[in-house]
Amino acid sequence: MKKRIVEILIAACLSCIFAACSSPTNGETGGTDCPDCGGFGKKSSSSNVPMSSSDGVEISSSSNALMISWIKTGKFWISQTEITQADYRTLMGTLPQQMTKSVGDSFPVANVSWYEAILFANALSKYLGLDTAFSYTLRGVGNKLGGLKINDRVSAVRLPSREEWEFAARAGSTGNYYWGANPARDYAQYNNLTDGYQKIAQKKPNAWELYDVCGNVAEWALDTALHGGAWNSVAKELAFSASEKKLPDFASNTSGFRVVWIGE
Repeated sequence: MKKRIVEILIAACLSCIFAACSSPTNGETGGTDCPDCGGFGKKSSSSNVPMSSSDGVEISSSSNALMISWIKTGKFWISQTEITQADYRTLMGTLPQQMTKSVGDSFPVANVSWYEAILFANALSKYLGLDTAFSYTLRGVGNKLGGLKINDRVSAVRLPSREEWEFAARAGSTGNYYWGANPARDYAQYNNLTDGYQKIAQKKPNAWELYDVCGNVAEWALDTALHGGAWNSVAKELAFSASEKKLPDFASNTSGFRVVWIGE
């Protein structure tokens, strides 16, 4: 029987290779105002991470794998890449409609509403044996959730707050972009790409080894805003301050997400 393996790959195993990842680059220091984030981010291991890379659990007969790499940033862990189509389909059993030229396991899932992103986070929490950060009394048409409550203090997978997202995106840098004076094209998929969003991790990461934090697909946060710009954004729309507030049922070929886990 073919197995679908869930692997949470802790990037600390590569710390000897990326020893400088927690240091600000381009002469930049500082970061966003996030008193609860816990200092500069770094890759590190923890016995409390939901699953280590040696754990495997059979959940179906499909050959696809749910594989999420986590990076430790201060007091929380964040997925190293945007959630992929393979991740989403594996856990949720289906995919929203994707752009024709942007279909594949290694592409980020797009056309996801804020509601659908938090349903994914809850599903991942349950699968990993954690509490859930989101509760609701009604699930309606289009996955609209009624009576929704958020508990952002439990040990669970959830969307990042705006402050957590920016803290992780900046990776200790200051200014409008984490790449400083370097060319944006080396770090972000943007500027009206003719083929839409691209496979994850094709550009350089930020200083904490997070990929595509700006560009590719814009990312939902708890504030029901999309952050980081997308594949069709111009350079100024990649700035940390350029988030776009949306209704929670909004979904388009520019909307995606990554998740965080708050450890005990």
